[in-house]
Amino acid sequence: MFDWKEFDKTKHIFSHAGPSLYREEWGQHKIDIRPVDLIRWIDLLKEDLDYLSLVDIVAVDRRSLPVFGGFDFEVVYHLLNMGTHQRLNLHLHVNTSEMIPSIMGFFPNSEWMEREQVEMLGLNFSNHPQALLLPANQKNFPLKKDAQIKDWGLDSPPELPRLKKNPNKSETPYAEEAYVWERFGILSPETLGNFEWMVCFDPVNVVESSLRIGFHHQGFEKLIENKEWIQVMQLADKLQPGAAPTYSIAWAKNLEDMLRIKLPERTQAIRIVMLELARVAEHLTVMAEITKAAGHDEFKHYVNAREKVYELFEKYCGQRQGFSIVKLGGLKEDLPHGWIAEYQSVADILNKNLLMIHKSLMSQRRFREHLEVSPVNAQTVLGWGVSGPAMRASGLNFDLRKSQPFYFYQDIDFDIPVGIYGTAYDRYLIRFEEIFQSLRIITQVIDNLPLGEVINPLYDLPYTELREYMRTQEVPRGWHYSGLESPNGEAGFFHLVGEDFQTSRIKIKSPSFTLAQAVPQFLKGLNKKQLRASLASLGIRHFEMDR
Repeated sequence: MFDWKEFDKTKHIFSHAGPSLYREEWGQHKIDIRPVDLIRWIDLLKEDLDYLSLVDIVAVDRRSLPVFGGFDFEVVYHLLNMGTHQRLNLHLHVNTSEMIPSIMGFFPNSEWMEREQVEMLGLNFSNHPQALLLPANQKNFPLKKDAQIKDWGLDSPPELPRLKKNPNKSETPYAEEAYVWERFGILSPETLGNFEWMVCFDPVNVVESSLRIGFHHQGFEKLIENKEWIQVMQLADKLQPGAAPTYSIAWAKNLEDMLRIKLPERTQAIRIVMLELARVAEHLTVMAEITKAAGHDEFKHYVNAREKVYELFEKYCGQRQGFSIVKLGGLKEDLPHGWIAEYQSVADILNKNLLMIHKSLMSQRRFREHLEVSPVNAQTVLGWGVSGPAMRASGLNFDLRKSQPFYFYQDIDFDIPVGIYGTAYDRYLIRFEEIFQSLRIITQVIDNLPLGEVINPLYDLPYTELREYMRTQEVPRGWHYSGLESPNGEAGFFHLVGEDFQTSRIKIKSPSFTLAQAVPQFLKGLNKKQLRASLASLGIRHFEMDR
């Protein structure tokens, strides 16, 4: 859990950098630097101070914003120390013509993050990254403040890499000459509809692969940049419909922390219940996908179990996936009469039936052998910034509900399942056990459900009145980040607030983006029949990935 004494020790170390460089805001360290100092700071933070995880990189065009030291862009590197649970932001100030050193040598997962900033803002990184979400050679740079979005042509599919051959026929052929490259399109069963995938087999097992994403890119971050804060809340759950209302709660939490809005205790309790129900529903979906991909009919029973959870959402809000239940400062509705009894009935069914399904699968050696392949160690998942069940399956015990608890999580008794080998089988077991831990959490919350209102009275206003009331509040300017533990990993929002409640930048931190980048690490050594089940175990969701 977060320790303020450890935070103060680190703060004392950074304070020697000088008041013009270091500041502390919202329990996070913030350091202002220039490109020439970036590598030195990254090396210090990772090697000496154990900031081993790069959470995200976010950049913003500040030329049209209030005076900002005369620099054109700001690039923020968000780092996490998992041992002390401290977060640090390096604020890099850079001009258009300046080169930004790549940090791929320290954090391999920074590659896609840097590529994203290049094509969205036209920044210059030393590694000359290729296009990621948008077509190559486009010059629109949509997140620039003066961007004029125009039509652009589509890229032609890349050619499959050519294999090296030994030109001397009298010598032994290269081992690579037996390799076979195969392309899986966006509609191929192997990709689960997420991306285009080129895979090299040896010729049986995977030795190398590369992904092309961007097929589902909706420009969500550009869309919400010009929306009012309350409007963003209604759109956020579209990022992950199967785990709604995770993202709307994450956005509400960001605003409520920033504005110091006090939530009623009943609101906090019900939000925990809905977050855990969303976790159960998403885990059941992923387990159904794993089981179906492995060729077992038990997936139908997991789907039926998920429908029971969706029925609970429907009885609460009228929709089967928990959309639009969150309001700033509270919830739209209280739990309806009889909902708790309905939940207890569903929980009893899940506890009984899931164990039966699980025992049926465990009794089949073919199921285990299909998934007990391609182990991934803790060092790999840490280096690639993976979070959630995929990280815990490799032996890292880290969950934001424990390390940085919010609402009542610190008062709830539950365990964090941790795996050993990091295989798809471990990921399946982690999700299976987390379902029972979520039911355990919900039961404790319901047994001690506080009385009272479900929204702060100051924010229980019609939309127009609420908008005017918020404009009277004192809003701290600058960057603010808060995240929570979503079913597939850490999810949150980087939010840059300017003058008069204007949002200068909103960056979405999603687990699927990082998981997609790490796919080649997770699926090495698999044969073609094993690809689909192992990929399903990661829980990648395309709208999260292509934000």
